[in-house]
Amino acid sequence: MKRTSALSFLVIGFVVLLPLSNTRAEQVVRVNASDLLPHINVSFAPVSGTFVQNSTFQVPILIDTRGASINGIDLKISFDASKLSIIQPSNGKSIIGVWVEPPAYDNSRGTASFVGVIPNGITTSSGLVGTITFQAKGTGRATVKFMSNSNILLNDGLGTSAATNFGRAEYDLIPKPPEGVIIHSETHPSQDTWYNNNNPSVTWERELGVIGFSYVLDNKPSTVPENTILTTDTNKSYQNLTDGLWYFHVKAIKNGAWGTTGTFLIRSDTTPPADFKPKAEYLVAATIMVERTLVSFLTTDNLSGVDHYEVGVIDKSQPATESPVFTRAESPYQVPLTGVKSLRVIVRAVDRAGNVKDASIDVKTPRIISQFINEYLTYILFGVLTLAFLMLLIHYLFGHKLLAHLRRALAVVKEEEKLESSHPVLTESAHEPVESNKSQTDHPIV
Repeated sequence: MKRTSALSFLVIGFVVLLPLSNTRAEQVVRVNASDLLPHINVSFAPVSGTFVQNSTFQVPILIDTRGASINGIDLKISFDASKLSIIQPSNGKSIIGVWVEPPAYDNSRGTASFVGVIPNGITTSSGLVGTITFQAKGTGRATVKFMSNSNILLNDGLGTSAATNFGRAEYDLIPKPPEGVIIHSETHPSQDTWYNNNNPSVTWERELGVIGFSYVLDNKPSTVPENTILTTDTNKSYQNLTDGLWYFHVKAIKNGAWGTTGTFLIRSDTTPPADFKPKAEYLVAATIMVERTLVSFLTTDNLSGVDHYEVGVIDKSQPATESPVFTRAESPYQVPLTGVKSLRVIVRAVDRAGNVKDASIDVKTPRIISQFINEYLTYILFGVLTLAFLMLLIHYLFGHKLLAHLRRALAVVKEEEKLESSHPVLTESAHEPVESNKSQTDHPIV
């Protein structure tokens, strides 16, 4: 028995086995000729498209019953096995309720099948039978179509084949386009580095089979050039670009297909850092016996940013043509000790593109305290001698008088001691008459 006949038998069986309580024996089936031949549409979606070699794409199978009710589907599909292969057919979310056989495919023959029934039937305008996932293994135009033995059965209890319009699909399979173009630049070799050059030049590599390129230079990182061949060369130069970030985009065309876009970042900064003015601070550190001169500085760069500072020191007494030696430094900078009396400190701000901005300040020469003493030793000695003379003079003028007073005081003390020691008896005899007289007269003797 043929599979179509089996499907018809199965469909009729589903109808017969339905509850008979709703069917009256005397009911007569009346068939209208127009109902026997409804024009049902079965199609692929999409019906056309362009796909890259080795890529995969899905093709759903859709059915439009045009108002009719169907309950049986038997679809046979053929495809170009030299250009396409099926990864997997899917029966998920299908309108088919019972599969007579699971969806099957044969990549060697280029065939696939979907066979099943729909209990109680269905009327739909976009019913999904199943989905086929294809892989484009070749190039050219590949056709997918329904075979002549495909069949749709009406839900009429008789397994009647419906008049069906079976669609077809054609897909253009193109070679894999070129990869993103590899870009280089002699003027701006690193995309992570700023350059004080606004005349960039770029070159790029050509893949075998590429016939031309499309490119654009702008300030946007994700621009895609138009699908138009602008050059067959592999280099491009620009002049007098404004400072900032620039993106060079280029893509290639090969075998009629445009490749992905390659992008190269150009960092251009020809503007030096902002003007600034250094400041000097003078400190004396007694613990180390040294006078210190500190120079502080700070500026900004609005584009690439300040990378570092350099400091150079020159003797102002030397010719103005003298070129200082710059060394890397940080703020605050301690001016070195020198034997000169006046210095000029030049601070150089360097941005990340190598642009520089100079600023200067005149400062006093820092000196060690001992150096100061040596320079002014004569004055110091004169001051010390003068002070000693003054002290001697004061001693002479006031010291002799003080000694004289001390000597006189000592002499008085010694004299009194002598008097006391030479008259001890006289003092006792003098007391007796005083007492007798006092008793007689009761008056003190003056």
